[in-house]
Amino acid sequence: MAIKRNLPTREADGSTVVLPSRTGSTLEAYVIPLGAKQQFFADEGSYFTTYNVTDGTGIAGHAAPVQSDLSTKPLLHIYNGSTTKSIAIDFVRLRMTAIGAGASTTDFTAWIDQAGATVKTSGGTVATSVNCRSDNPNTTGAIVSFGAVVATAAASERRIDHQRVRSVVAVVEDQYVFSFGASGYGPATGGITMAGTGVIAAFVHMPPVVVLPGGNFKLVQWGASQSGAHSFEYTVGWCER
Repeated sequence: MAIKRNLPTREADGSTVVLPSRTGSTLEAYVIPLGAKQQFFADEGSYFTTYNVTDGTGIAGHAAPVQSDLSTKPLLHIYNGSTTKSIAIDFVRLRMTAIGAGASTTDFTAWIDQAGATVKTSGGTVATSVNCRSDNPNTTGAIVSFGAVVATAAASERRIDHQRVRSVVAVVEDQYVFSFGASGYGPATGGITMAGTGVIAAFVHMPPVVVLPGGNFKLVQWGASQSGAHSFEYTVGWCER
């Protein structure tokens, strides 16, 4: 077997019988448990991340995102522009830097589709994504936009989850971490009240998400009666294989 830490060229599914062809630098066979700690994916050059263009400076979302907007006003949009690799989203972290007027709840809804092209039409700040291995072995196929993104709803679109993170308006310095495919499915705040005015740190369970080439992912923030724009600092992590 060849010594190859980098992810080999992707092969299509087929009936041809083949032998494993990857070993590490000390000749151990590569048997990587999917969903294990992300160091495995980073080591093979498959893990990417992106965050705010300017450290500590928030990006404004939509001015009045409400439930009836459905998927047309995403806060986060990811399009898989790769021709071969799938994107598995690991986490999204949000820190509230400013709070808009009017909202009486803090809600998030996640959507996926297989439109075959990007459904984003305008808006948002396009991120600069980086590979998490120090020698930067691979470039990403993900096109990540954050902020007041405007999008269409593809015919193949599905809503995969909705989470009410607060039953009141958010508070500056709130932090929400959405973990996709995390084991267990429990309360976002782990017993901390969602209705108070104090700062909270919420760990939010979401279903696993895999975006195939030509597919889209949207995370929509909305609030009942919201009439002003929240601003956010954010980080997104994902692997591509």
